[in-house]
Amino acid sequence: MSTVEKTELHDLKISGSGTSGGGRFNSVKISGSGTIQGDIDCRDLKISGSGKINGEIITEEFKTSGSSKISGGIKANEVSISGSTRIEGAVTAAEMTVSGSSKISEDLTCKDFKSSGSTKIDGKLQGGMIKTSGSLKVEKDCEVETFIARGSVKINGLLSADKVDIEVSHESFIKEIGGEIIEVKNELSTKLVKQVVNFFVQRNDCLRSDLIEGDEIHLENTKAKLVRGKNVTIGENCEIGTVEYSGSFDVKDGSIIGNSIKN
Repeated sequence: MSTVEKTELHDLKISGSGTSGGGRFNSVKISGSGTIQGDIDCRDLKISGSGKINGEIITEEFKTSGSSKISGGIKANEVSISGSTRIEGAVTAAEMTVSGSSKISEDLTCKDFKSSGSTKIDGKLQGGMIKTSGSLKVEKDCEVETFIARGSVKINGLLSADKVDIEVSHESFIKEIGGEIIEVKNELSTKLVKQVVNFFVQRNDCLRSDLIEGDEIHLENTKAKLVRGKNVTIGENCEIGTVEYSGSFDVKDGSIIGNSIKN
């Protein structure tokens, strides 16, 4: 917020079809079809209809449950998206939740990110805790502290995290993975359930990667060219070109290992 006292700022409300200029406000609400021309600096901005912001947004809270398009970036403490949102700039937030569909044309920097919807990031993803149970696509690198995925993931760069926890339920691709603890598991927990599901819907979901490198590595349903680590466990349904390890190495019957090297 600016140095102007909040009590001196007025609210902006668009409940029908209207257009307003940008500026500094207290609360901004769009419940119809509204357009704001210019940058917005406000306490909170909420969209429940069809909103278009032709500028940058600085706010404590940004919430949209409708259809929105932001031509600039967003700097906020809290971002909540349950509709369809396109952001053409970068997003910086302390907390961000997505249960709808979002597309970010530049980088996303977020301390706590949770998505049960569909999120596409054309730039980098940087932050602390990342939890996704929907669809996540990142065109560049993903640098976070903890990465937990339960849906479909596609990262065309490097995923770097202290802890990586992935349950494979869809075809996923991460070009390179680096971390301390890396665990890739099959979502279906029992053999009977796996056999029934695979028989009827012909599922053969797996994580594909060029390189997986970490200290403690446990993999299931993974196809990788190179796995390099201290202690490596290769579980069921894996195809690994080369495994390099310095501590222990264990492989389950049925998985295919092209070559294993102890360093």
